[in-house]
Amino acid sequence: MPDIFVSPEEKPNKEPAVLPEEKPVVEEKCQKRRVRGHSHSRFSSFNLYPEHIDFETKEKEEKVIVMLRQHPIVNLKWIVISILPFFCPFFFGKTGLMSSLPDGYSSVIFMTWYLVTFAYAMEGFFNWYFNVFFITTHRVIDVDFFNLINKRVSDAEIEKIQDVSYSTSGPIGTVFNFGDVLIQTASELTELSFERVPNPEKVADILNDLRSKVH
Repeated sequence: MPDIFVSPEEKPNKEPAVLPEEKPVVEEKCQKRRVRGHSHSRFSSFNLYPEHIDFETKEKEEKVIVMLRQHPIVNLKWIVISILPFFCPFFFGKTGLMSSLPDGYSSVIFMTWYLVTFAYAMEGFFNWYFNVFFITTHRVIDVDFFNLINKRVSDAEIEKIQDVSYSTSGPIGTVFNFGDVLIQTASELTELSFERVPNPEKVADILNDLRSKVH
């Protein structure tokens, strides 16, 4: 499984990575207000100041402010597609279609069917869980997970962010409060997009607060 984020080792008498006076303005603001949907669970889609979360390119003095995933509602598609095939073998068994096969063939077919269904469900979960976005004190990072051995990591420094915008579309995005956050940068990668993340307005506010601190 890809080493996208790991728990950092705790060291005694370790100096804080960021001194209190160096913390961005956004930290003070976020500590004073509760963010809807915020959780410190590893399965959270909006994790503010996550604890014991790290990623392989993280610098020593860099602090993670927000870890994002796509809104859990996007999982509904693969969950439904995974549940429906689960009942198909029962349907075929009732129709008697399998009775004409030699002994043992029906069991092999059913086992193969469930293995393929399980593999599809696991792929859907991994694609959601390992596709993550990080906002740190120095950078924004987009981790695109393709499979267990392939991923792509894109990042841009906060000081090179030129513009931040967000959008929600459709009744589902409005009701469940998720959308896209578009980041225009002056780096080689001119555009980063956090797609279908929860609380896109608050994500944009955090980025703008960081920009104002840097500039």
